[in-house]
Order: sequence, then C-alpha cells, then structure tokens
Amino acid sequence: MAVDPKSLRTVIDMATNRRDSAGAALARARQQLNIGQEQLKQLSDYVDEGNGKWTQRAAQGVSVVLMQHQRQFMEKIQAAIDFQHNVLNQRQAQVESAEKALQAAEMALAKIQKVEHLVLSDKALKANKADQKMNDEMAMAMLAHQRRLAQTEIQP
Repeated sequence: MAVDPKSLRTVIDMATNRRDSAGAALARARQQLNIGQEQLKQLSDYVDEGNGKWTQRAAQGVSVVLMQHQRQFMEKIQAAIDFQHNVLNQRQAQVESAEKALQAAEMALAKIQKVEHLVLSDKALKANKADQKMNDEMAMAMLAHQRRLAQTEIQP
C-alpha cells in the first residue's frame, strides 16, 4: 500500500500540534500545582506566625472568650489547610495525567515520523533503483552501439 508523503506530512503536523498542546497542558497543570503549593505555604506560615504571636499574648494573660475565638479561628485556618491539601492532591493527579498524555502524544508522533522515514527511504531506494536501471540500459545501448561500429569497421 502506497503512502502519500503529503498526507503523511499532514498527519505529522496534526500529531505535532497534539504533542505541543499536551506539553502546554502539562505546563499549565504544573503552574497550578505550584500556585497551590505556594498558597499552602502561605497558610502554614500564617499559622506559625499567629501561634508565635498568640504564645506571647497568652503569656500576658487573656480572657476565656478571646481564647475561644482564637481556637475557633485556628480551626478555620486548619480547615483551609486541609482543603488546600486536597486541592494539591487533585492538582498533582492532573500533572500526572498531563504527563501521561504528553508521553502518549510524543510516542504517537515518533511512530508517525518513523513511518515517514520508512516511506521516504523506500521512495529514495526506488528512485535509486530506477536511476541504476536507466544507467544500465544506457550502458547496454552504448555497448551495443560500439559493437555495431566495431563490426562495421572490421567488415570491408
């Protein structure tokens, strides 16, 4: 079955676009993961800073009501941290999925490029054989012509 190199080039272009899109999707997923990690770090830093300040303030003496408000506030911050951990898990899964999609797109492109290489190699081989055949025929014709000339010179 003959494969049209122009059609094959179109398929390669499409596979290249798919691979490039998969790479861009992976970059976006990694960026979202990094943003989520930075948000988690900010929350953790805020908790650490708040605990330090609260420890100093509690040493000076605080009311029970203020302690309850602080505890409720810290519970809300901890809930936000827990939520952010879940977000990070989802984003990590998205990164892994995007990596697999990119890998699959790269493999598909490599396969198509290999087919193109084989088609072009086969085409070059056929062209070389055709050139060799033409050269052989031309050499045979020249040899036959030289023999005819040699025979006509020998005959009186």
